Amino acid sequence: MRDYLKIPTILSLMSLSLLLVTPVQAQRSAPCSNENQEQPSQARREITNREYGLRFEIPANYRTELRRETDSRQRLSIFVRNPTDVAFLDCAIRNRMIGAGHQVSDVIVTIEPRPRHIRNVRDILRDAAESGGISRDIIDPNFITISGQDAVIYTVQTTYPDRSKNARLIHPNGQDIITIWAGDYGEDIDPIDLEVMDVIISSFRIDRN
Repeated sequence: MRDYLKIPTILSLMSLSLLLVTPVQAQRSAPCSNENQEQPSQARREITNREYGLRFEIPANYRTELRRETDSRQRLSIFVRNPTDVAFLDCAIRNRMIGAGHQVSDVIVTIEPRPRHIRNVRDILRDAAESGGISRDIIDPNFITISGQDAVIYTVQTTYPDRSKNARLIHPNGQDIITIWAGDYGEDIDPIDLEVMDVIISSFRIDRN
């Protein structure tokens, strides 16, 4: 009988040992982290895009990435990225971490063709409220000017859930729409991202030559 009593005792001790060891092993198996985002530097540097005549400033310690979609949308995107996220993605590539890009919240400037049904910024706001299959709320819409152009700025909260802040305007060429975007999963946007977005908006210029 004593031998049989020892077996469940040994198994219980082994289970307790696994509970204590597993979290430590899980922490060690994640070599990359993008917690504690670096604060934007007070120094600025200018980003230019000659194709669309765009100029804007970003914190000097931030980096950018240019992406071009060649499908029917023909979208050009400029990703403005915190240095902590830059290091995190480099680490994720070295360690072959799948899906690491979803953990990064960039501020993004996009330029894409203007749909025919959008003629002004009020149409932009109406389209934002009506488009997409996910239920969404448009919060605090406000009409402003960016680089002398009529623009609209608003926040979108979806039931997904995710939250984004958007500043949008029609390019002076009349052919394209410009969006300055910051967002994240959940119901909050990182204050650092909002600060960088404000830097971009306040310095945004469009060359009309």
